[in-house]
Amino acid sequence: MIGNDLVDLRQAAIESNWRRKGYLVKVCTPEEQELVLEASKPDEMLWLIWTMKEAACKIIQRKTGIRRYEPINFCCGSLNINKKNSSGIVSYFKDSFLMRSELSDTFIHSVAVSALKDFQHLHLQYLRPEPDYRTAFNRLSEFYQLAGTPSGIPELTHQITGQKHAVSVSHHGDYLAVIYSDSLLLAD
Repeated sequence: MIGNDLVDLRQAAIESNWRRKGYLVKVCTPEEQELVLEASKPDEMLWLIWTMKEAACKIIQRKTGIRRYEPINFCCGSLNINKKNSSGIVSYFKDSFLMRSELSDTFIHSVAVSALKDFQHLHLQYLRPEPDYRTAFNRLSEFYQLAGTPSGIPELTHQITGQKHAVSVSHHGDYLAVIYSDSLLLAD
């Protein structure tokens, strides 16, 4: 399974007041709070942690069918951060997910997978965040059809085999990302 999340840093600066009293305590573990507060760029560190947790949460939601977000129960660790990307692990009770994140001046994008081998066959498509993004994706894709389930969960179908493939969609502000695997089936 895969999950992804992104944050438009300009939009987040306008919409979010994460420095308000009690916010970090609700979202971050004490160790994560320390990382945010001691970072040279605290906003970016918070949104990195946020996107990592949200990407892992999307896997849990797909796995359990329950749409609930409990950020404090998703714990980021083993962070390795450099100028343009990062990696780490997010744990949620007994589950652990491997993370890779892209860090840019305008957005942060994180991808979660269940196993290291899953990173090898991922495809990423950035699109404009418009209501008809599925049609835009389908025009670009030769073999896949992106749709949504009645509950709003993205669904990717191979047009020749009819198999359902792992897919995750995320959007915020000026960005929308579709990440999918041509080898990882939804049942995996």
